[in-house]
Parts: sequence; structure tokens; C-alpha cells
Amino acid sequence: MRLAVAIASATLAACSETPAILPLIHTAGAPAVTTPSPSTPLEVVSRSTAVPDPLPVRGSNVAYAEVEAALGAAVATATSSWSEAHRDHALTRDGGWAVLVELTGADAQLDGGGRLVVGLDARATLRTRKGNDYLGQTQLACREGGLVFAADRGAPVVYRCVAPIGRDLAGWLDAVPLDPPPSQSK
Repeated sequence: MRLAVAIASATLAACSETPAILPLIHTAGAPAVTTPSPSTPLEVVSRSTAVPDPLPVRGSNVAYAEVEAALGAAVATATSSWSEAHRDHALTRDGGWAVLVELTGADAQLDGGGRLVVGLDARATLRTRKGNDYLGQTQLACREGGLVFAADRGAPVVYRCVAPIGRDLAGWLDAVPLDPPPSQSK
């Protein structure tokens, strides 16, 4: 009986440990995201929807903080060329665009052999800044894995996951009509 109580106590203590928080932006070397000026053609806004922050890594005592910010930085970096290419259109027509990138799902797991698997799901909505007109929406996802042996060394795996979301979003922007449909007046 004493052995069972000791095992149960040890298990509860292990389960209630506070996880080590790993801030992704500083650890992975992601670029800092700054507030855009009105002359910036594309404003990137990132948010989380029902995703824990920090994100616990199953199979470890680590949680990743700043997943949403890392996603926003990846999107801002990947779309900078698109934004610059559309600067004249933005400044002469409608003041530019805002893309809201929502992190809608996230999972991270460290397997017994030291393999970290990260999965992220996101939704992006493009609107005009002037008038907030809806222009389009898309779903994006990534799955990435890598041998890290310890979850506190997994930030580069997370960043390798968010980078393709940014590139996919930049490609999607090329296909979206950038002028809002004409207003329906009655």
C-alpha cells in the first residue's frame, strides 16, 4: 500500500511541474515584427484562436511561447516582396491591405527517440484598409519534424513549420483580386 501511495505521489508531482517556457522569437532568430506605417502596403496581423499560449510540447516539460508572433514574423517576411511590388497600387487606390492570420490549431509532441513533431493550422483573411472590404480568405497548414533530443532545442523546427505558411500565403496573394467589388446601391 505504501508503495502505491509513493508511486501515486511521484506521478502527481511530475504531472504538476511547471513547464519550462521557451520564447520562440528570441530562440529561433525570427525577425522582429514592427507596427507598419500607413505607407506600408500590406499590414500583417497575427492572432490565436483557441490555441494555448504557451503551447505545451507533449512528452516533455517544455512549452513554446510566441507561436503567434513567430507565425506573424514568417508571414511578414515572406510577403515583403509582394507588398513592395504592389506599393503603387496600394497608395493610389485604396491605402493598402491588411491580412489577418489566425492560428486556429497547434500541436507539438516530442517522441521518445528525440523527434519533435509540430503541426500548425492557420486561416488568413485579406481586407482593404480603407473601408475594410473583404477580398478573400484561405486555410494554411504545416507539419514539420526533426531530431532535437530535447524539446528546449525545438524552436528551429517550429520556425521551419511557420516559414512555409508564410510562403504559401505570399503565393495565394498573387491570385486574389485586390480591388473590392463595386458597392451595391439601391
